[in-house]
Amino acid sequence: MPKIIKDPEDRILQAARKRLLDNDLSSFSLRGVAADCGIAVGTIYNYFRDKESLMAAVMARDWTDALKGVRMQLDQAGSLREGLLYICRGIRSYRQIYRDVWSSYQAGGDFSTRYRTRHELLLSQIREMIRDLYGRFGVPCPENRRTLFAELIIAGAQHPEIREEEIIEIII
Repeated sequence: MPKIIKDPEDRILQAARKRLLDNDLSSFSLRGVAADCGIAVGTIYNYFRDKESLMAAVMARDWTDALKGVRMQLDQAGSLREGLLYICRGIRSYRQIYRDVWSSYQAGGDFSTRYRTRHELLLSQIREMIRDLYGRFGVPCPENRRTLFAELIIAGAQHPEIREEEIIEIII
């Protein structure tokens, strides 16, 4: 009789997150994740087509949580500057959690090709937050500038030597 596994997808995601954050990225493997959560590698393939899609699912789950947190902070922002600071800090904080993955993304190759669409999604979500923030404070901001500002925020998150306040000075 086959073994019944309760919430296998969640178990896989939790084990993958732990492995992704606790180990060197080059040692991340589906076999390792399977061993960590006590399931067969084939079971992982029922939910994820490869290790990159599993990594993306883990990161997407955390990004959804981070995005909710930033949006809650934006609702409390007393000024445009304060709201932009929340966005910058939220992106930087998320980037810090997954710094090894982001570094691989920057390095290029097949890995980065798979993440281009995720970059576009991140870009659109940041643009949306910027649009809403500017609208809330009655400041016009055309689409092309929102795109530029979102790219600047993403780029700034990748460089710890650049302070959030410096990014905001450029934007405002």
